[in-house]
Amino acid sequence: MKILLVGSGAREHAIAKALVRSPKEPELYSFMSKNNPGIAELSKVSMVADLDDFEKLKEFIGDSEINFAVIGPEAPLEKGIVDFLSGMGVPSVGPTKSLARLETSKAFTRELFAKYNIPGNAKFKVFTSMEGIKEFLEELGDGFVVKPDGLTGGKGVKVSGEHLQGVEDTLAYCEEVLKTHSSVIIEEKFVGEEFSLQCFVDGKHVVATPPVQDHKRAFVNDSGPNCYSEDTEILTENGWKTFDKIKKKEKVMTFDLKKKELKFKKPNKIYWMKYNGKMIHFKHRELDLLVTPNHRMVARNRKTKRIKVLSAENFIGENEIPLSGIWKGNSPRYFIIDEYDYKFNRKHKQQKISFLNWIRFMGLFLSEGCVIDRKKEKRVIICQTKKSKHFKKFEKILSELPFKVSYEEKHNRFRINSVQLVRTLDKFGTSKNKFVPEYIKNAKKRQIIEFLNSFALGDGSIHQGRMRFHSASKRMIDDIQELIVKIGKSGIITVDKRTKILNPINKKYYKASQVYSLEIKPETVVGIRKNNIKKINYNGFVGCVNVSTGFVVVRRNKRVSISGNTGGMGSYSCSDHLLPFLKKEDIEAATEIVQKTCDAIREETGQEYKGIMYGGFIVTKDGIGILEYNARLGDPEAMNTLTILKTDLVDVCQAIVNGTLNELSVEFENKATVCKYAVPEGYPDNPVADQKIDVSKVSPDALMFFASINKTDECLVMSTSRAMGFVGASENIEEAEQIAEKAVSSVEGPVFHREDIGTKELLDKRVKHMEEIRGN
Repeated sequence: MKILLVGSGAREHAIAKALVRSPKEPELYSFMSKNNPGIAELSKVSMVADLDDFEKLKEFIGDSEINFAVIGPEAPLEKGIVDFLSGMGVPSVGPTKSLARLETSKAFTRELFAKYNIPGNAKFKVFTSMEGIKEFLEELGDGFVVKPDGLTGGKGVKVSGEHLQGVEDTLAYCEEVLKTHSSVIIEEKFVGEEFSLQCFVDGKHVVATPPVQDHKRAFVNDSGPNCYSEDTEILTENGWKTFDKIKKKEKVMTFDLKKKELKFKKPNKIYWMKYNGKMIHFKHRELDLLVTPNHRMVARNRKTKRIKVLSAENFIGENEIPLSGIWKGNSPRYFIIDEYDYKFNRKHKQQKISFLNWIRFMGLFLSEGCVIDRKKEKRVIICQTKKSKHFKKFEKILSELPFKVSYEEKHNRFRINSVQLVRTLDKFGTSKNKFVPEYIKNAKKRQIIEFLNSFALGDGSIHQGRMRFHSASKRMIDDIQELIVKIGKSGIITVDKRTKILNPINKKYYKASQVYSLEIKPETVVGIRKNNIKKINYNGFVGCVNVSTGFVVVRRNKRVSISGNTGGMGSYSCSDHLLPFLKKEDIEAATEIVQKTCDAIREETGQEYKGIMYGGFIVTKDGIGILEYNARLGDPEAMNTLTILKTDLVDVCQAIVNGTLNELSVEFENKATVCKYAVPEGYPDNPVADQKIDVSKVSPDALMFFASINKTDECLVMSTSRAMGFVGASENIEEAEQIAEKAVSSVEGPVFHREDIGTKELLDKRVKHMEEIRGN
């Protein structure tokens, strides 16, 4: 048996896999627009050409005696590929050009529904000019959808309140559409939960496959970029940075919502993009956050203390935003100063110092110390007058070091003569360039507190019972703010720009440099009320990251908080062949709509529709509505359904062609599936191109489908479209999601994916939304 497959995406790769696993062992002839290595490997022969180049197609088929063709994408259907193949004596799983109008002409579909009184139709009008559009928009009110009539690659449909802001914006878009399309359709906006129902159709009979929910948007929670204003900084392993300054492999501070843990992790993706639109401004004396409306916010109920996640635009009620979390860290027992060879063959042996004693000393040195490194003078100096109330504490801390310490009363300072110590500390430079070393920043909470207490003996003060820290080094005060976050507290940085300062010891004024101050606040959360939230217009850049834990530590205007990150596309199906928010009668109603459509199109055109009717449905409070039809399998939905198809797909295709679907028992495994797409960084707005990826570490537990991938002798190379789909299938959706997530996370290269697809959090959100819609 010989089968022609047309198309070269992940959908067609899924079709190819399902066909070749048939016990009939068919030979696959693949006609592709680009070389999909997965399809090519499964094919006896393949050709790369434009899919509407029918002369090339004829040349490719030759005298191969193809039994039937399976048409994957919609574009060749619109061009009449089925009609052309029929003229060559090759039947197809796919509708003729006239019947493909079910997808290629939205006006045709809406008018067919209206003429034959098919349930689920929307209130709509078709316009060939601008006349009457404004009046109909006013009639529909705030809820409407604008669709160009014809194929738009899934990118032409715009929704009020989401893509279109107001009547004037909509009129401008309609005018733009009518320049390139014969008509534009405006219809009422359905409110509910969407789902896909792909049906095999043989002209008279309809067989539904398990419903799937697709997630078309690239980011978590079906949103656009989940981002911060361009002046927002994120805490990285190398300090605070704006999103455009984060290096590719640099770790950022993440927050685990369940464990309340803080950890540095490498982000899956870093975003920096132009944004012009609304932003939500959270402004409080302890918080300043400017984010996109869909931004995921960690919220704690003021009364119940229950944690939940809200979008910024829906952040209402008595909620609090956390400012810190639990940091575990790692502290060694000892700090080691390596042995040092000095001139005249004088060797200084290795010094092994208690880590606690060392970081207490570092607190003193970084607040009141400096290094003298001259040819004949190698000293560490710690300034402190004997009149200071902390003098004895200084003396005690310094006495714990394995170095000889002396005190110079004339200069009010301690002195340590040690070449070893100078070599260890000389990298800290002048007071304006000091910083906290990594081993202290990564230490356990208890050791960090000891360091802060020690630092405060020199450059600290008490203000209204709260500890304050001061430094001429911006990097130092930034590091201290990081340490305060790690001990579970919050702190706000202020700047003292005085040019003179009074020394309280000798009562003399000295020339002052700019000094940064940081006060530890008792608050670990900030209460946010309605008057702390404003919606503003914003035109600039926004930044965000995608991390597996979902939340990150950020600051704006020196105020720290914990907030969301952005998150590929994908889809899921459930083992009971329903979806969590669907009832059995919903699927029955949707299947009945497909059957009525099949009957209506046959009566309207006199032709039998043979192929796939894929309905984009929505369940509303009033029942099932139809959003649109596709005349082929979905991408990624084909990967979900064909993965669990038990019946031989070759038999299904032959039944479609022969009109005998009613004689075939089409069965699917009772398994859940989750599909997750790996897409190039920057997708969809500014994707990187021609980048290499490595899939050698992907677990064999998941099914892998190539989409826009080219294969060279050495590696796989992405284009700017979705790269690869990964499907997990298991007895329950939790396991299926874990399989898919593990697989897509194993891809090495400049890719990202949407990690929330198939998760309990997302499914629960769908169920809750549907309960609200139905009024349960």
